[in-house]
Amino acid sequence: MAIQNLLPANFAYVILTFFYSWVMLAYLAVKVGQARKKYDVKYPTMYSDKDPVFNCIQRAHQNTLEVYPQWLIFQCISGLAYPTLQRG
Repeated sequence: MAIQNLLPANFAYVILTFFYSWVMLAYLAVKVGQARKKYDVKYPTMYSDKDPVFNCIQRAHQNTLEVYPQWLIFQCISGLAYPTLQRG
């Protein structure tokens, strides 16, 4: 049995949403890198004692990474039942 027979016809929307989410993660990683240069926070330091703005940028990226695996799983499950509705 081929995978195409198991997936809904519109499951490509789910795949496109996954690709978009990777673009979003890359964007957030670039923003953290730019903030590291701007606020002079060297690796492996995660947070700054002096710059709360850097901490906000870093924490936004970390929060996104924390929920990303669960989000992918739930997107996939909901995409099996409602492929066009879950894309947003």
